[in-house]
Amino acid sequence: MRNNPSRRAPTRLSGFDFGQGKLFSDHENAPGGLGDGRLDRPSRKTAEGGERVTLHMKFSETQPDGHETRLNDPERLAALKATGLMDSLPEEAFDRAVRLATRITGTPVGLVSLVDGERQFFKAQIGLESPRETPLTHSFCQYVVSADRPLGVSDARDHPLLKDNLAIPDLGVVAYLGVPVHAPDGQTLGAFCAIDSSPREWTKDELQSLQDLSHVLEAELALRHAAAERQLVLDELSHRIKNLFANVSSIIRQSRRQKDSVDEFATAVELRIKALVQAHELIIPVALGAGSGPSIPFQRLLSTILEPHYHAHLGQVTWEGPAVALGSKATTALALALHELATNAAKYGALSDNQGHLGIAWEVAGDKLTLDWRETKGPAPDPTGMRAGFGSKLISLSIERQLGGSIETDYRDDGLVRRIALPLDALAA
Repeated sequence: MRNNPSRRAPTRLSGFDFGQGKLFSDHENAPGGLGDGRLDRPSRKTAEGGERVTLHMKFSETQPDGHETRLNDPERLAALKATGLMDSLPEEAFDRAVRLATRITGTPVGLVSLVDGERQFFKAQIGLESPRETPLTHSFCQYVVSADRPLGVSDARDHPLLKDNLAIPDLGVVAYLGVPVHAPDGQTLGAFCAIDSSPREWTKDELQSLQDLSHVLEAELALRHAAAERQLVLDELSHRIKNLFANVSSIIRQSRRQKDSVDEFATAVELRIKALVQAHELIIPVALGAGSGPSIPFQRLLSTILEPHYHAHLGQVTWEGPAVALGSKATTALALALHELATNAAKYGALSDNQGHLGIAWEVAGDKLTLDWRETKGPAPDPTGMRAGFGSKLISLSIERQLGGSIETDYRDDGLVRRIALPLDALAA
Protein backbone atom coordinates (compact mmCIF):
# COMPACT_ATOMS: atom_id res chain seq x y z
CA MET A 1 0.00 0.00 0.00
CA ARG A 2 1.33 3.41 -0.95
CA ASN A 3 1.69 5.99 1.76
CA ASN A 4 -0.08 9.30 1.44
CA PRO A 5 2.61 11.99 1.35
CA SER A 6 0.39 14.30 3.40
CA ARG A 7 0.78 11.89 6.31
CA ARG A 8 4.51 11.46 6.07
CA ALA A 9 7.11 13.09 8.27
CA PRO A 10 8.16 16.49 6.89
CA THR A 11 10.00 16.18 3.57
CA ARG A 12 13.24 18.09 3.20
CA LEU A 13 14.11 19.92 0.01
CA SER A 14 17.71 20.99 -0.21
CA GLY A 15 17.82 24.20 1.80
CA PHE A 16 14.13 24.08 2.76
CA ASP A 17 12.23 22.52 5.63
CA PHE A 18 8.68 21.74 4.53
CA GLY A 19 7.61 20.75 8.01
CA GLN A 20 8.36 24.23 9.36
CA GLY A 21 7.73 26.07 6.09
CA LYS A 22 10.87 28.20 6.15
CA LEU A 23 14.27 28.49 4.51
CA PHE A 24 17.45 27.46 6.27
CA SER A 25 19.03 30.62 7.63
CA ASP A 26 22.54 29.19 7.21
CA HIS A 27 22.90 28.56 3.48
CA GLU A 28 26.51 27.52 3.91
CA ASN A 29 25.34 24.42 5.80
CA ALA A 30 22.26 23.71 3.72
CA PRO A 31 22.24 20.34 1.92
CA GLY A 32 22.78 20.47 -1.82
CA GLY A 33 25.62 22.99 -1.82
CA LEU A 34 23.49 26.15 -2.13
CA GLY A 35 25.94 28.25 -0.16
CA ASP A 36 25.48 31.31 -2.37
CA GLY A 37 21.97 31.85 -1.03
CA ARG A 38 20.29 31.51 -4.41
CA LEU A 39 17.08 30.29 -2.84
CA ASP A 40 16.43 33.83 -1.60
CA ARG A 41 16.40 35.14 -5.14
CA PRO A 42 12.94 35.06 -6.70
CA SER A 43 14.23 35.22 -10.28
CA ARG A 44 17.97 35.03 -10.86
CA LYS A 45 17.71 34.83 -14.63
CA THR A 46 15.20 37.64 -14.95
CA ALA A 47 17.26 39.81 -12.67
CA GLU A 48 20.15 39.33 -15.11
CA GLY A 49 18.00 40.36 -18.07
CA GLY A 50 16.89 36.95 -19.32
CA GLU A 51 13.88 36.92 -21.66
CA ARG A 52 10.71 35.81 -19.90
CA VAL A 53 8.79 32.86 -21.33
CA THR A 54 5.69 33.53 -23.37
CA LEU A 55 2.09 33.32 -22.19
CA HIS A 56 1.30 30.06 -24.04
CA MET A 57 3.26 28.21 -21.34
CA LYS A 58 0.83 29.12 -18.60
CA PHE A 59 -1.35 26.52 -16.88
CA SER A 60 -5.08 26.59 -17.54
CA GLU A 61 -7.03 28.21 -14.72
CA THR A 62 -9.46 25.27 -14.59
CA GLN A 63 -9.11 21.53 -15.11
CA PRO A 64 -8.59 21.14 -18.88
CA ASP A 65 -11.24 19.30 -20.90
CA GLY A 66 -10.24 15.70 -21.54
CA HIS A 67 -7.55 15.74 -18.85
CA GLU A 68 -8.53 12.42 -17.25
CA THR A 69 -9.16 10.81 -20.64
CA ARG A 70 -5.71 11.75 -21.84
CA LEU A 71 -3.99 10.50 -18.68
CA ASN A 72 -5.80 7.15 -18.91
CA ASP A 73 -5.48 6.71 -22.65
CA PRO A 74 -4.74 2.96 -23.13
CA GLU A 75 -2.15 3.57 -25.85
CA ARG A 76 -0.28 6.08 -23.68
CA LEU A 77 -0.33 3.75 -20.66
CA ALA A 78 0.83 0.85 -22.85
CA ALA A 79 3.75 2.94 -24.12
CA LEU A 80 4.65 3.87 -20.54
CA LYS A 81 4.54 0.23 -19.46
CA ALA A 82 6.65 -0.83 -22.44
CA THR A 83 9.53 1.38 -21.30
CA GLY A 84 9.86 -0.59 -18.04
CA LEU A 85 10.73 2.65 -16.23
CA MET A 86 7.91 2.78 -13.70
CA ASP A 87 9.16 1.64 -10.28
CA SER A 88 12.65 1.01 -11.69
CA LEU A 89 15.91 1.77 -9.92
CA PRO A 90 17.78 5.06 -10.42
CA GLU A 91 20.00 5.24 -13.52
CA GLU A 92 22.86 7.61 -14.19
CA ALA A 93 21.54 8.69 -17.60
CA PHE A 94 18.45 10.19 -15.99
CA ASP A 95 20.18 11.40 -12.81
CA ARG A 96 22.76 13.30 -14.88
CA ALA A 97 20.01 15.14 -16.74
CA VAL A 98 18.32 16.43 -13.58
CA ARG A 99 21.68 17.49 -12.12
CA LEU A 100 22.33 19.55 -15.24
CA ALA A 101 18.83 21.03 -15.11
CA THR A 102 19.27 22.32 -11.56
CA ARG A 103 22.69 23.78 -12.37
CA ILE A 104 21.38 25.57 -15.46
CA THR A 105 18.21 26.95 -13.86
CA GLY A 106 19.59 27.49 -10.36
CA THR A 107 16.62 25.64 -8.86
CA PRO A 108 16.95 23.35 -5.84
CA VAL A 109 14.79 20.57 -7.36
CA GLY A 110 14.85 18.73 -10.67
CA LEU A 111 12.67 15.74 -11.55
CA VAL A 112 11.98 13.22 -14.27
CA SER A 113 8.38 12.38 -13.43
CA LEU A 114 6.56 9.48 -15.13
CA VAL A 115 2.78 9.78 -14.88
CA ASP A 116 0.16 7.04 -15.15
CA GLY A 117 -3.53 7.32 -14.36
CA GLU A 118 -3.10 7.31 -10.57
CA ARG A 119 0.37 8.48 -9.58
CA GLN A 120 3.64 10.02 -10.62
CA PHE A 121 6.92 8.14 -10.22
CA PHE A 122 10.21 10.02 -10.03
CA LYS A 123 12.62 8.13 -12.25
CA ALA A 124 15.25 10.72 -11.36
CA GLN A 125 15.25 13.43 -8.71
CA ILE A 126 17.53 15.90 -7.04
CA GLY A 127 16.64 18.07 -4.08
CA LEU A 128 13.97 15.75 -2.68
CA GLU A 129 15.08 13.22 -0.08
CA SER A 130 11.74 11.40 -0.34
CA PRO A 131 9.43 10.14 -1.75
CA ARG A 132 10.05 8.52 -5.16
CA GLU A 133 6.38 8.68 -6.01
CA THR A 134 3.22 10.60 -5.10
CA PRO A 135 -0.46 10.35 -5.98
CA LEU A 136 -1.72 12.81 -8.56
CA THR A 137 -3.05 15.00 -5.75
CA HIS A 138 0.60 16.12 -5.47
CA SER A 139 1.34 16.47 -9.18
CA PHE A 140 1.80 19.45 -11.50
CA CYS A 141 3.41 17.17 -14.08
CA GLN A 142 0.07 15.52 -14.87
CA TYR A 143 -1.01 18.71 -16.66
CA VAL A 144 2.15 18.72 -18.80
CA VAL A 145 1.26 15.16 -19.84
CA SER A 146 -2.38 15.87 -20.70
CA ALA A 147 -1.53 19.11 -22.52
CA ASP A 148 1.58 17.61 -24.16
CA ARG A 149 3.38 20.95 -24.09
CA PRO A 150 5.61 22.96 -21.73
CA LEU A 151 3.86 24.54 -18.76
CA GLY A 152 5.18 26.97 -16.18
CA VAL A 153 3.94 28.95 -13.20
CA SER A 154 5.70 31.66 -11.20
CA ASP A 155 3.78 31.24 -7.94
CA ALA A 156 1.44 28.27 -7.72
CA ARG A 157 -0.04 29.54 -4.46
CA ASP A 158 -1.90 32.23 -6.41
CA HIS A 159 -2.97 30.06 -9.35
CA PRO A 160 -6.68 29.06 -9.49
CA LEU A 161 -6.01 25.49 -10.67
CA LEU A 162 -2.87 24.78 -8.65
CA LYS A 163 -3.36 26.59 -5.34
CA ASP A 164 -5.10 23.61 -3.71
CA ASN A 165 -2.64 21.01 -5.06
CA LEU A 166 -1.00 19.18 -2.16
CA ALA A 167 2.41 19.52 -3.79
CA ILE A 168 2.48 23.06 -2.40
CA PRO A 169 2.17 22.30 1.35
CA ASP A 170 3.71 18.81 1.30
CA LEU A 171 6.52 19.20 -1.23
CA GLY A 172 7.08 22.96 -1.13
CA VAL A 173 6.42 23.51 -4.82
CA VAL A 174 5.96 27.21 -5.54
CA ALA A 175 7.50 27.92 -8.96
CA TYR A 176 7.35 25.15 -11.58
CA LEU A 177 8.57 24.67 -15.15
CA GLY A 178 7.96 21.37 -16.93
CA VAL A 179 8.35 19.99 -20.46
CA PRO A 180 7.00 16.69 -21.89
CA VAL A 181 9.06 13.51 -22.20
CA HIS A 182 7.95 11.27 -25.08
CA ALA A 183 8.25 7.58 -25.87
CA PRO A 184 9.77 6.48 -29.21
CA ASP A 185 6.24 6.22 -30.64
CA GLY A 186 5.42 9.80 -29.62
CA GLN A 187 3.23 9.05 -26.60
CA THR A 188 3.75 11.39 -23.63
CA LEU A 189 5.29 9.48 -20.71
CA GLY A 190 5.77 12.24 -18.17
CA ALA A 191 7.53 15.52 -17.56
CA PHE A 192 11.05 16.83 -17.06
CA CYS A 193 10.76 19.69 -14.61
CA ALA A 194 12.56 22.27 -12.49
CA ILE A 195 11.02 23.43 -9.19
CA ASP A 196 11.72 26.33 -6.86
CA SER A 197 10.44 26.88 -3.36
CA SER A 198 10.23 30.63 -3.98
CA PRO A 199 8.37 32.62 -6.65
CA ARG A 200 10.32 33.24 -9.86
CA GLU A 201 9.80 34.24 -13.47
CA TRP A 202 11.04 31.58 -15.86
CA THR A 203 13.09 32.59 -18.87
CA LYS A 204 13.18 31.47 -22.48
CA ASP A 205 16.73 30.13 -22.02
CA GLU A 206 15.64 27.98 -19.07
CA LEU A 207 12.75 26.58 -21.09
CA GLN A 208 15.02 25.78 -24.02
CA SER A 209 17.53 24.09 -21.72
CA LEU A 210 14.86 21.83 -20.24
CA GLN A 211 13.61 20.95 -23.70
CA ASP A 212 17.12 20.10 -24.87
CA LEU A 213 17.68 17.84 -21.86
CA SER A 214 14.30 16.21 -22.41
CA HIS A 215 15.29 15.46 -26.01
CA VAL A 216 18.47 13.81 -24.70
CA LEU A 217 16.34 11.52 -22.53
CA GLU A 218 14.05 10.76 -25.46
CA ALA A 219 17.10 9.81 -27.54
CA GLU A 220 18.16 7.45 -24.74
CA LEU A 221 14.73 5.82 -24.78
CA ALA A 222 14.85 5.50 -28.58
CA LEU A 223 18.24 3.78 -28.40
CA ARG A 224 16.95 1.34 -25.80
CA HIS A 225 13.90 0.60 -27.94
CA ALA A 226 16.07 0.02 -31.01
CA ALA A 227 18.35 -2.32 -29.04
CA ALA A 228 15.34 -4.33 -27.83
CA GLU A 229 13.97 -4.55 -31.37
CA ARG A 230 17.36 -5.64 -32.67
CA GLN A 231 17.55 -8.40 -30.07
CA LEU A 232 14.07 -9.55 -31.02
CA VAL A 233 15.16 -9.78 -34.66
CA LEU A 234 18.20 -11.85 -33.69
CA ASP A 235 16.05 -14.18 -31.60
CA GLU A 236 13.52 -14.46 -34.41
CA LEU A 237 16.17 -15.24 -37.00
CA SER A 238 17.67 -17.93 -34.80
CA HIS A 239 14.24 -19.42 -34.26
CA ARG A 240 13.49 -19.19 -37.98
CA ILE A 241 16.64 -21.12 -38.92
CA LYS A 242 15.73 -23.90 -36.50
CA ASN A 243 12.21 -24.01 -37.94
CA LEU A 244 13.60 -24.14 -41.46
CA PHE A 245 15.43 -27.39 -40.71
CA ALA A 246 12.33 -28.76 -38.99
CA ASN A 247 10.16 -27.86 -41.97
CA VAL A 248 12.53 -29.51 -44.44
CA SER A 249 12.58 -32.62 -42.29
CA SER A 250 8.78 -32.66 -42.20
CA ILE A 251 8.58 -32.24 -45.98
CA ILE A 252 10.96 -35.14 -46.55
CA ARG A 253 9.11 -37.34 -44.07
CA GLN A 254 5.67 -36.73 -45.57
CA SER A 255 6.87 -36.97 -49.18
CA ARG A 256 8.55 -40.30 -48.48
CA ARG A 257 5.29 -41.74 -47.17
CA GLN A 258 3.46 -41.03 -50.44
CA LYS A 259 5.95 -41.49 -53.27
CA ASP A 260 6.97 -44.89 -54.59
CA SER A 261 9.96 -43.92 -56.72
CA VAL A 262 13.05 -41.83 -56.08
CA ASP A 263 12.16 -39.45 -58.96
CA GLU A 264 8.65 -38.82 -57.61
CA PHE A 265 10.06 -38.30 -54.16
CA ALA A 266 12.69 -35.81 -55.41
CA THR A 267 10.10 -33.86 -57.44
CA ALA A 268 7.72 -33.62 -54.48
CA VAL A 269 10.46 -32.44 -52.15
CA GLU A 270 11.65 -29.83 -54.66
CA LEU A 271 8.16 -28.40 -55.16
CA ARG A 272 7.48 -28.17 -51.45
CA ILE A 273 10.80 -26.53 -50.69
CA LYS A 274 10.00 -23.92 -53.36
CA ALA A 275 6.68 -23.32 -51.62
CA LEU A 276 8.53 -22.99 -48.34
CA VAL A 277 10.76 -20.31 -49.89
CA GLN A 278 7.65 -18.41 -51.03
CA ALA A 279 6.27 -18.55 -47.50
CA HIS A 280 9.52 -17.24 -46.07
CA GLU A 281 9.53 -14.35 -48.53
CA LEU A 282 6.28 -13.17 -46.94
CA ILE A 283 7.84 -12.94 -43.48
CA ILE A 284 11.16 -11.37 -44.51
CA PRO A 285 9.74 -7.81 -44.13
CA VAL A 286 8.81 -8.66 -40.52
CA ALA A 287 12.29 -9.86 -39.68
CA LEU A 288 13.82 -6.79 -41.29
CA GLY A 289 11.33 -4.42 -39.67
CA ALA A 290 10.10 -3.14 -43.04
CA GLY A 291 6.49 -4.23 -43.41
CA SER A 292 6.22 -2.81 -46.94
CA GLY A 293 4.86 -4.27 -50.11
CA PRO A 294 1.56 -4.75 -51.99
CA SER A 295 -1.58 -5.95 -50.23
CA ILE A 296 -2.80 -9.49 -50.96
CA PRO A 297 -6.03 -11.47 -50.45
CA PHE A 298 -6.18 -13.32 -47.15
CA GLN A 299 -6.89 -16.63 -48.96
CA ARG A 300 -3.72 -16.29 -51.02
CA LEU A 301 -1.73 -15.67 -47.85
CA LEU A 302 -3.12 -18.88 -46.34
CA SER A 303 -2.36 -20.87 -49.50
CA THR A 304 1.23 -19.64 -49.64
CA ILE A 305 1.91 -20.28 -45.97
CA LEU A 306 0.33 -23.75 -45.88
CA GLU A 307 1.50 -25.14 -49.22
CA PRO A 308 4.77 -26.62 -47.85
CA HIS A 309 2.92 -28.50 -45.12
CA TYR A 310 0.00 -30.36 -46.66
CA HIS A 311 -1.01 -32.76 -49.43
CA ALA A 312 -3.99 -31.22 -51.20
CA HIS A 313 -5.26 -34.47 -52.68
CA LEU A 314 -5.64 -35.95 -49.20
CA GLY A 315 -7.78 -33.06 -48.07
CA GLN A 316 -5.68 -32.53 -44.96
CA VAL A 317 -6.27 -28.78 -44.99
CA THR A 318 -9.55 -27.03 -45.72
CA TRP A 319 -10.59 -23.42 -45.33
CA GLU A 320 -13.57 -21.21 -45.98
CA GLY A 321 -14.45 -17.58 -45.44
CA PRO A 322 -15.25 -14.31 -47.22
CA ALA A 323 -12.77 -12.30 -49.25
CA VAL A 324 -10.62 -10.01 -47.10
CA ALA A 325 -7.93 -7.69 -48.46
CA LEU A 326 -4.81 -7.32 -46.32
CA GLY A 327 -2.66 -4.20 -46.23
CA SER A 328 1.11 -4.55 -46.45
CA LYS A 329 1.78 -4.17 -42.73
CA ALA A 330 -0.99 -6.57 -41.76
CA THR A 331 0.20 -9.06 -44.40
CA THR A 332 3.68 -9.35 -42.95
CA ALA A 333 2.49 -9.51 -39.33
CA LEU A 334 -0.20 -12.09 -40.07
CA ALA A 335 2.17 -14.08 -42.29
CA LEU A 336 4.55 -14.42 -39.35
CA ALA A 337 1.79 -15.66 -37.04
CA LEU A 338 0.27 -18.09 -39.55
CA HIS A 339 3.69 -19.40 -40.52
CA GLU A 340 4.38 -20.15 -36.86
CA LEU A 341 1.01 -21.88 -36.41
CA ALA A 342 1.57 -23.96 -39.55
CA THR A 343 5.10 -24.90 -38.47
CA ASN A 344 3.80 -26.05 -35.09
CA ALA A 345 1.09 -28.10 -36.81
CA ALA A 346 3.71 -29.74 -39.06
CA LYS A 347 6.14 -30.42 -36.20
CA TYR A 348 3.79 -31.46 -33.42
CA GLY A 349 0.17 -31.31 -34.52
CA ALA A 350 -2.35 -32.34 -37.14
CA LEU A 351 0.04 -32.02 -40.10
CA SER A 352 2.76 -34.16 -38.54
CA ASP A 353 1.19 -37.32 -40.09
CA ASN A 354 -1.20 -38.18 -42.91
CA GLN A 355 -4.22 -38.78 -40.68
CA GLY A 356 -4.51 -35.30 -39.19
CA HIS A 357 -6.73 -32.50 -40.41
CA LEU A 358 -6.50 -28.72 -40.20
CA GLY A 359 -9.69 -26.74 -40.73
CA ILE A 360 -9.61 -22.96 -40.98
CA ALA A 361 -12.77 -20.85 -41.05
CA TRP A 362 -13.18 -17.11 -40.73
CA GLU A 363 -16.01 -14.61 -40.75
CA VAL A 364 -16.40 -10.85 -40.63
CA ALA A 365 -18.83 -9.33 -38.15
CA GLY A 366 -18.94 -5.64 -37.30
CA ASP A 367 -15.43 -4.27 -37.14
CA LYS A 368 -13.66 -7.62 -36.56
CA LEU A 369 -12.51 -10.72 -38.37
CA THR A 370 -12.79 -13.91 -36.32
CA LEU A 371 -10.77 -16.96 -37.37
CA ASP A 372 -10.98 -20.52 -36.04
CA TRP A 373 -7.86 -22.66 -36.48
CA ARG A 374 -8.95 -26.24 -35.69
CA GLU A 375 -6.54 -29.21 -35.62
CA THR A 376 -8.06 -32.70 -35.25
CA LYS A 377 -7.09 -36.38 -35.55
CA GLY A 378 -3.48 -35.57 -34.69
CA PRO A 379 -1.30 -36.33 -31.68
CA ALA A 380 -2.29 -34.91 -28.32
CA PRO A 381 -0.64 -31.49 -27.94
CA ASP A 382 1.70 -30.55 -25.11
CA PRO A 383 0.31 -27.24 -23.78
CA THR A 384 3.29 -26.63 -21.50
CA GLY A 385 5.89 -26.77 -24.25
CA MET A 386 3.78 -24.83 -26.75
CA ARG A 387 3.17 -21.96 -24.33
CA ALA A 388 6.79 -21.62 -23.24
CA GLY A 389 8.54 -21.48 -26.62
CA PHE A 390 9.78 -18.46 -28.52
CA GLY A 391 7.32 -19.28 -31.28
CA SER A 392 4.41 -18.64 -28.92
CA LYS A 393 5.91 -15.25 -28.12
CA LEU A 394 6.09 -14.45 -31.83
CA ILE A 395 2.44 -15.39 -32.30
CA SER A 396 1.46 -13.16 -29.40
CA LEU A 397 3.63 -10.31 -30.70
CA SER A 398 2.11 -10.49 -34.17
CA ILE A 399 -1.54 -10.99 -33.22
CA GLU A 400 -1.82 -8.94 -30.05
CA ARG A 401 0.80 -6.21 -30.22
CA GLN A 402 1.24 -5.57 -33.93
CA LEU A 403 -2.38 -6.13 -35.01
CA GLY A 404 -4.16 -5.27 -31.76
CA GLY A 405 -6.07 -8.58 -31.77
CA SER A 406 -6.49 -11.51 -29.43
CA ILE A 407 -5.85 -15.26 -29.51
CA GLU A 408 -7.33 -18.01 -27.34
CA THR A 409 -6.30 -21.68 -27.41
CA ASP A 410 -8.32 -24.70 -26.33
CA TYR A 411 -6.18 -27.86 -26.03
CA ARG A 412 -7.97 -31.18 -26.65
CA ASP A 413 -7.04 -34.86 -26.64
CA ASP A 414 -6.77 -35.13 -30.43
CA GLY A 415 -5.71 -31.58 -31.26
CA LEU A 416 -6.53 -27.99 -30.48
CA VAL A 417 -8.69 -25.03 -31.43
CA ARG A 418 -7.35 -21.50 -31.70
CA ARG A 419 -9.72 -18.55 -31.98
CA ILE A 420 -8.16 -15.37 -33.34
CA ALA A 421 -9.97 -12.01 -33.38
CA LEU A 422 -8.52 -9.15 -35.46
CA PRO A 423 -9.75 -5.57 -35.97
CA LEU A 424 -10.51 -4.85 -39.63
CA ASP A 425 -8.84 -1.45 -39.56
CA ALA A 426 -5.56 -3.12 -38.51
CA LEU A 427 -5.88 -5.68 -41.33
CA ALA A 428 -6.29 -2.89 -43.86
CA ALA A 429 -3.10 -1.10 -42.74
